[in-house]
Amino acid sequence: MQKKLFQRKPERARIDSSPAREYLDLFAATLEKRRYPTRTISRYVFAADRFARWLNRQGQAIQQIHEPLLEAYVRGLGRRRRAGYDGGRLPHSAFGVRRFVEFLREMAVVAPARADAPPTAAELWLDGYDQHLERVAGLAAATRLRYCRYAGLLITQSFADQAPDWTALTPDGLADFVRQEATRLKSATRLPVTAIRALVRFLVLCGSVRAGMEAAVPTVRQWRHASLPKGLTPDEVQRVLSLCESEVGAAVRDRAILLLLARLGLRAGEVAALQLDQVRWSRGEILIGAGKSGRERLLPLSEEIGNALVGYVRRRERNDDRRVFLTAAPPYEPLTPAGVSTMAGRYLRRAGLPTDRCCAHALRHTVATQMVQKGASFKQVADVLGHARLETTAIYAKLDLEGLSRLAMPWPGGAP
Repeated sequence: MQKKLFQRKPERARIDSSPAREYLDLFAATLEKRRYPTRTISRYVFAADRFARWLNRQGQAIQQIHEPLLEAYVRGLGRRRRAGYDGGRLPHSAFGVRRFVEFLREMAVVAPARADAPPTAAELWLDGYDQHLERVAGLAAATRLRYCRYAGLLITQSFADQAPDWTALTPDGLADFVRQEATRLKSATRLPVTAIRALVRFLVLCGSVRAGMEAAVPTVRQWRHASLPKGLTPDEVQRVLSLCESEVGAAVRDRAILLLLARLGLRAGEVAALQLDQVRWSRGEILIGAGKSGRERLLPLSEEIGNALVGYVRRRERNDDRRVFLTAAPPYEPLTPAGVSTMAGRYLRRAGLPTDRCCAHALRHTVATQMVQKGASFKQVADVLGHARLETTAIYAKLDLEGLSRLAMPWPGGAP
């Protein structure tokens, strides 16, 4: 294994003298079994060796590794400046060290990250609230996660580590919390407002606070129809797709994903959740699972999208998971919604598009924009995008500029 990974004698000698020598060969073999590239394995082994030597200087044995110690080492590595990462990016060695510690935990050499402690009163309450959001309100998992996050922040700020006593919640405290969280956001400032208002309505329903308390949640003024949806022109879409025409590496996968986003208007979460069985080749259909809207929908499988999917599936790494899209690097796990968004944003930036349009949702807006401009009804747009309410689709009414011009009232005093 060493001769395969390390061509030079000084490198092999360093690994032979490592404080973690007895674990490194098995670590490398485990990574190879999981189909990591040879170059990545050698990087990770060197990262593990450097971490072991650092531990030795700290007077710590391999078996004594714990989470604070690992975090202290990773922080000491610093971050590298990189476009698209506001806080910088961790070096490759940080990922190698984390993977090494995961391996040691799998081998029971190192204790688990933290022992399973009994849930606190706040965690139990949040679990019940999450069940209400799912079973009664019917919210999607991502929305529930955001709502529970703000509920947890409010509990921590208001009750510290004590059980939540909602009768002690005051309107002023509620308003101050929402303003505090909204000022931290550059965009999506309505999120804490919506999340906390949903929480207060639940508390009213439970009788924990008096009716009308939701009025204490301040609103964020946003003009609903003040701007046009940020879509792309057909030329811009083609420019983006031309960046991944290669038949090599991740480009095949990325093209299939971008076509699903730009031709069918799928959400990033819908692309990540797409199963192999949902692609109905014989019928020329794709079944999109019930997600944010709570209902399934059938969309056409065009020849362009079908060819892209076939090209990727034939090259796709073997995996027991039935989800279509996997990561481009070992251990080839299912792609997450965040991974889909990050990939799409990368191609949009490379195409030279403005920053405010470098996201997967801009491609979804593009589909709706093109449908409206070609005369599709709002009901048709809503069916394709999977909107539960036509009010959501109504933002695209602004795109019919010719029709709106016939309805507009004359400007007082005539045209300037």
